[in-house]
Amino acid sequence: MPNLLSRSVFNLFFGARRKALASLPGPQPGILGTAGDFLEGLPAWDVCARYGREYGGVTLIWMLGNPALVLNDPDLIEQVLVSRRMEFEKGSVSEEIKPSTTHHALFIAKQSEDWAAKRRADPFEQPWFGDWLAAQVGPMQAAVARSVESLDGAPIELTPVLRRMTFDAFAVASVGETLPDSVFEDWMLLAKGADNRIQAKLPLRFVSPPKGFEAARERFYGHFAERVRKARQAPNPDAADLLSRTLREVPGINDEVLAHVLGHVFFGGVFSSSTTLVGAYHQLQKHPEAEQRLAAEAAELAREKLTFERLRNAHWIEAVAYESLRILPAVRIFTRTPTNDVKLAGVTLPAGTTLMISNQHLHRDPSHWTNPDTFDPSRWLDGGVARDPLGSGHFFPFGRGPRECVGAAFSMVFLQTALATIAARTKVHVDSTEPFEEGFFFGVVLPKGVTGRFVSR
Repeated sequence: MPNLLSRSVFNLFFGARRKALASLPGPQPGILGTAGDFLEGLPAWDVCARYGREYGGVTLIWMLGNPALVLNDPDLIEQVLVSRRMEFEKGSVSEEIKPSTTHHALFIAKQSEDWAAKRRADPFEQPWFGDWLAAQVGPMQAAVARSVESLDGAPIELTPVLRRMTFDAFAVASVGETLPDSVFEDWMLLAKGADNRIQAKLPLRFVSPPKGFEAARERFYGHFAERVRKARQAPNPDAADLLSRTLREVPGINDEVLAHVLGHVFFGGVFSSSTTLVGAYHQLQKHPEAEQRLAAEAAELAREKLTFERLRNAHWIEAVAYESLRILPAVRIFTRTPTNDVKLAGVTLPAGTTLMISNQHLHRDPSHWTNPDTFDPSRWLDGGVARDPLGSGHFFPFGRGPRECVGAAFSMVFLQTALATIAARTKVHVDSTEPFEEGFFFGVVLPKGVTGRFVSR
């Protein structure tokens, strides 16, 4: 807690602002406000979770002299993300990642501008999306199997290996085949450029892109533009990938729009999905009975061709995916800002106030979950998925409401396909079950130092 002098200096300059929000609980601010809590080495999501335990559903914090709220209350979060969402826009992340994406990116579009039109036009929102998704189980299974077969049991770091595995599976679903290493490398450079801006302590105008950034951006999106051009010239009526299906279903779609949408698929889900897999294997190593049950169900699935319908009936695999998303969600903080002065939590917040919405505490809230810190996939059986569906008050790894990740359903199918495919072939042995270090990259939790081996069964 700041000392008396530090608190007095803060009140001298910002006492009037503080008085207007005096009804809200929160830590005592000092000269830096309460920003020091986020500079002590703990991840921001752990700080937000601590606030939930100490102060309840809403916590007033101060970034220097600017107020901000940390929300851990499901009802307030519902207002901001669902019922009153038009009063709030995404936070600064839209500007931070803009140079790495394009103006066609759905996840940076503003609600007050063209977000709704972009959402309606997105391939993942079309009536044929379900059929397309069902057709991706086989191709993604084959892509994951090839990745597993390339591993020879040697020690690996799980995060980069599973990231590339996920990238390759997404590529097969998007364009029908894996992509060259050069495309993956360009994509990673663009992600690094965005991450530099997200984590910058300086105004964005002073943050320089990595060397070769502009050339990588041109090559990356140009690669998909060339694929669209070739697919127009020589359409394959039997191809199941997203590019081919979109051209058949929406022949009038603009080529640039489609090329950019295909590129954005990788930014939208590869980091989060691969992080979820790392977390799943870290937890399964700690709970061998859960891993053995996963292996048994995967082996049964492997007796016949894996289809979407058979995957849907693999309830333990689904439960492992859900529990991994609950206990170690890849995205743990969502930000919003009111576009005008707005009343929330009984006070009037100035336009531009930062709202930090955390799922870290709610995913482990002891008043809602039994043994909340224990990895227990069985909680999702016998109606558990219906009790706490994706996007509900205590379980929102992909966000909540209309701006929930448009790729959530696709990500779930990928996660279950990957878990089934890997478990049927190998046991993922993780070297340590101690809590792994959690960094941050491109807005997603980054597991560090998680090493292990893929051991053939």
